[in-house]
Amino acid sequence: METNDHSDPEAARLLEVPAELIEEAEELLDEVIDLELHSKTGKRAPRAKGYKFKVNDEVIIWPTPVVTAREALTRANLTPPDNYNVRLKVAGQKPEAIGLDVPVDLRRPGVEKFRAIKKGQGEGEYQGRRDAPTLDQDCDFLDTYATRWEVVVDGSTWILIPNFKLPAGYTATEVTLAIRMEGGYPLSPLDMFYVHPAIRRADGKHIRQADVIQHIDGRDFQRWSRHRTDANPWVAGKDSLETHIFLVEDALTEELLK
Repeated sequence: METNDHSDPEAARLLEVPAELIEEAEELLDEVIDLELHSKTGKRAPRAKGYKFKVNDEVIIWPTPVVTAREALTRANLTPPDNYNVRLKVAGQKPEAIGLDVPVDLRRPGVEKFRAIKKGQGEGEYQGRRDAPTLDQDCDFLDTYATRWEVVVDGSTWILIPNFKLPAGYTATEVTLAIRMEGGYPLSPLDMFYVHPAIRRADGKHIRQADVIQHIDGRDFQRWSRHRTDANPWVAGKDSLETHIFLVEDALTEELLK
């Protein structure tokens, strides 16, 4: 009696259908997919005639399912793109830094939007402290950015983010990050950042403008005196705790390149 041997690896191979053929066989929807809305489904976006997403507050409609950050920034008139650091926002995840020329699959589950932060920080001295603002507008960001965060009032109001990951190249792999919430925020800019414990470069090179110690919540924090420059001023209504923390990430990375 003849039987079908489904354990035959060659037969199994012939039954396999390449993923790209499956995608080509999907129905092409005659509509534009709003990625920020679709991200809430947690599913891969369908094939469509276009994909709608934001670069900061600029709405972009892109005709293909793949885009680079360079292309997205150029379409959003953020030029030259090399003046910006870019992060991809994926639902339920910490925003991830991406290279300008790395292809981004817009159909990837959860893809929402791009955040572009203009480069430009200088070293300097702090000019004074002010009263504390409220924090309501930043709670949503902190809830998605960090697994833990807390508010401490100690002279000023501070946001503390434990287990803040550092790029490789420092004498620690993670710290507690502290941000002073300045009086007048969000109309007035946030400035500098603080870490506990104090860190050094693993190669022994001196870190400029990081020698002052600030006592916060019973611990000594190392103050990193990093400020926005004229090329990257604080813009009320666009800048926030979110963009400030992204500048902190950039400052820590850029320090290792000096």
